[in-house]
Amino acid sequence: MWQPPDSTLLACPAPEAAGEGSAGGRGGELPPISVVILAAQKDMSGLDVCIRGVLAHSLNPVVLVQVVAQRLPPRSRGEVDSRVVWSDERHCIPSSRGVRQYLQGLGRDPSTASWYFQQLAKLRCFDVLPAGAPQHVLVVDADFVFLRDMAFVDGQGNSVLPYGYPLSWRLNTRVHRLPDRHTALEAAGRLIPGWLPVDAYSGMQHHMVFDRAILDDLVQRAQDAHGMPFWQAFLRCADPRKWTGASEYVLYRHFAARFFPERVRHRHVDAVDVVQAEGDGGFVLPEVTAAARGSSLHAVGCHRFLHYAERLATMDYIPVDLRRTVCAEPVPLQLRLHDGLLTIKNANPPLTLV
Repeated sequence: MWQPPDSTLLACPAPEAAGEGSAGGRGGELPPISVVILAAQKDMSGLDVCIRGVLAHSLNPVVLVQVVAQRLPPRSRGEVDSRVVWSDERHCIPSSRGVRQYLQGLGRDPSTASWYFQQLAKLRCFDVLPAGAPQHVLVVDADFVFLRDMAFVDGQGNSVLPYGYPLSWRLNTRVHRLPDRHTALEAAGRLIPGWLPVDAYSGMQHHMVFDRAILDDLVQRAQDAHGMPFWQAFLRCADPRKWTGASEYVLYRHFAARFFPERVRHRHVDAVDVVQAEGDGGFVLPEVTAAARGSSLHAVGCHRFLHYAERLATMDYIPVDLRRTVCAEPVPLQLRLHDGLLTIKNANPPLTLV
């Protein structure tokens, strides 16, 4: 199980560009990928923007975009792209209802069921794809859009994974350290014997490239260690006191980097995320995307959270003084991540990202 270090500063690798130059080849020379997008009802207003961003900017040939949602749109698939296929999330195993019932059986708060369902669906992304799907799947959150050409698997067949946000949110610096406490690290350490973080970055940046061989190995190790189906072990190892009691992206990125270093590479993705409370008004993904026009950003996101203030209050990777400030007045925030440098400011209209 992961144990916190003695405030050790970590030397992180030099940042690698996210664009075409780091890909190792043009689109036709790169391995094909499938794409999986999980979409809740709150994501529908920006889903087309998300899909178009992937199709327009993936240098890897995209053979299929599998959208998993509870309510399927009334339009035909062909109106977006013939590669876009829709499936009903209630057919996933486990379903959101199944997760809720299992949490209730454990005596835990079932209101987090949808949060854990989408994590488990990502970790079982190959299950929703047809036989013969490519070796790699790009999972993209439905409220995130790519703005520039990017390769997700290089010419040697290596997954290109995002460093993502620091595991501890130290602002205005590129020097990061492993935190004294981090719920997702502890959950991953309980789930996988020998799991340890490899650096001070989380891998959390609203997308991940999953390699079938790596993911199968991760799942098998968890099942062997706990003697139960993977999804049940995952839920049992999540911290029941937290909204974010586990993280699929933290779990996978550090597992892949530790146990399969020869199959993965890592890069910083220059992006802005707008985070806000669920409800009427606020920003929408097309609006944030338009505000980024002309910028150097690789991607933008626009996220709405139920129980926004409560979630922020339980995120132990946010420093106490920052958490106190944002929870006192839970306004929309604009998070900028650039080569490991994190800055945060209020998101006020008119939004300016350039």
